[in-house]
Amino acid sequence: MRRLQLAVLAAAAASVMATSEDMGPAAFMWPPDRVWNAAMDNTSPCGSVEDVTTRTQFPLDGGVVALVAQDDSYSVIMSVSFKNDPKSQQDFTYILNPMPIGEVDPGHTCLSVANPPSNIAAGTNATIQLKYTADFDKPENQTFYACADITYVRDFNAADVPCFNATSDEDVPAPTATGVPTDLPGHGDNGPPLVSQSATASASPQGSGGGGLSKGAIAGAVVGSIVGFLAVVGLGVFFYRERKKRQRLERQRDSARGVGWRADDPGKDSVSAPSIRMDPVSK
Repeated sequence: MRRLQLAVLAAAAASVMATSEDMGPAAFMWPPDRVWNAAMDNTSPCGSVEDVTTRTQFPLDGGVVALVAQDDSYSVIMSVSFKNDPKSQQDFTYILNPMPIGEVDPGHTCLSVANPPSNIAAGTNATIQLKYTADFDKPENQTFYACADITYVRDFNAADVPCFNATSDEDVPAPTATGVPTDLPGHGDNGPPLVSQSATASASPQGSGGGGLSKGAIAGAVVGSIVGFLAVVGLGVFFYRERKKRQRLERQRDSARGVGWRADDPGKDSVSAPSIRMDPVSK
């Protein structure tokens, strides 16, 4: 049943536009992140106007995060704040990946993360921060932020986490928020020649609870249903859109006023970092 659902969603993803206006160059697919805001996504610590609203149960041992990206993202760092409502970068004191991830390719990526310190018990609230650089809607790299609010638990069913890898590792012009490729390497006329595009999918390590998708299910449902780079990115963005749609409907239902979320002004006023290029991580 799980494989059939993925196949249907994958086929639908192949027909949607590869870029999304509901997210930046990268985002948390799981645990769910705060609502994205185009005017704030370069502002630490969380790149959003939203405070803590809902929390996702997250395992104390063997945790993973699922990322979705629609542009190459570099120098990826994930850290945790154990405050109930972190307000500054200084609140994120515990690094989940001590060595920054050189590059996250467009598509869907599953990553194992470090366990929290031994003094963190079940029931502890925390916020995971995603910090990375990308040349998304400007010709130079910028720093982006996203946050996912969690509660650590001891008993956890890892099979419920959408943990798999389906990315394109080809260095090709990536879509941008403006629809115009930039001139960074691989993003315009100055980039390397285009080569045949390919997608890869593989099983990823799960938490201590086991479960999750098998390599055969991923290969059959993802690669067999999605052809080429744009379709792979479309799959991840499709999942992300559907999750955000469900969140908006739930908030409208629970709100006493029944007011939906308003689309934010896409304009930015951000401080840009110098352009950098990271070597891709081995796969």
